[in-house]
Amino acid sequence: MIKRILRTAAAAGLACCALIGSAAADCIGAASTTAEVNLRSAAGTANAVLATSDKGDAVIVESGPENGWYRVWLDGQWGYMSADYLSFESTMDVSASGWVNGTEVRMRAAAGTDSAIVRVTSFGESVEITGVAGEWYRVNAGGESGYIRSDYVELGVRETAAVPSAGGIGAQVVALAKQYLGVPYVWAGASPSGFDCSGFVSYVYKSLGYQTNRTAADIYKNGVAVDKSALEPGDAVFFASSSEAIGHVGIYIGNGQFIHASSGKGCVIISGLDESYYANMYVGARRIAM
Repeated sequence: MIKRILRTAAAAGLACCALIGSAAADCIGAASTTAEVNLRSAAGTANAVLATSDKGDAVIVESGPENGWYRVWLDGQWGYMSADYLSFESTMDVSASGWVNGTEVRMRAAAGTDSAIVRVTSFGESVEITGVAGEWYRVNAGGESGYIRSDYVELGVRETAAVPSAGGIGAQVVALAKQYLGVPYVWAGASPSGFDCSGFVSYVYKSLGYQTNRTAADIYKNGVAVDKSALEPGDAVFFASSSEAIGHVGIYIGNGQFIHASSGKGCVIISGLDESYYANMYVGARRIAM
């Protein structure tokens, strides 16, 4: 991924891009159009017109200027607009779709790394971009509103390959996992005499012939990513904790529920993904059994 840094300044101040190492990083900003402006396929009036903005339309600016033109996002597509018709602002309301291009990216309550974490997003998660503030996008995602650094958000809809269905093996995973309801929580436990969260998940999968890593963070490297909207029984679901980006894991059983070894309850239990803590700390899911 090309790292991008959001710069907010007057149009003249946006002429320089920041450097990361020896490579140039894109400058990103927000601007409104000062007249009806053509969005063109490349920099220059000889290039094809992709769309025409109304006066006052908000655009997201990725890079520029290139011979007096900026590369901008308007109405779901990239194109080029003349710098003569753009008025830059430090903060601006915008409307765009995007997705998270990073692992365990924090959504914050305000634009800054010292702000409280609202939730932890998952790679590929869809976001609704509603504004630009400094080097941050204001977004809606996972039923929450907050801010994500712009260099962790790609604009547009992510194209993904189809993930194989868990099929019947998912039901087998769930059936086996439910046999251990009530088994005591034991730190570092990985057997029916006692489980911790990752020990429980690892044991269930391995019992059915699927090898996994041992810790919750490392199990997140197994299998393939699954969107929350596409969860199937048998998928592993992951959560952040107060001290770890990925600190808890369980197995989705369907109907918005998952089974896991809970340190708080002291045993293997079933909980809901919509419960406040788990909804806020949800990171993502992996399909391991397929």
